[in-house]
Amino acid sequence: MEPSEAQFLIVNALDALELLESDVYDRETGIWYIKTPSPSLPVAQLMFDGEVVPVNAEPGR
Repeated sequence: MEPSEAQFLIVNALDALELLESDVYDRETGIWYIKTPSPSLPVAQLMFDGEVVPVNAEPGR
């Protein structure tokens, strides 16, 4: 699966603002994983429709 236009727009905007520490695109699921310097959203999933979903880094939280 190729990334959506919404995903590209968000990743490019974060990169331009120097808020993207790293990113990985999963071709099987269509989910883009992003890491930012934000303490409130350090790791997130960028869904195909452009929705940003936080990834809980600590199990049980």
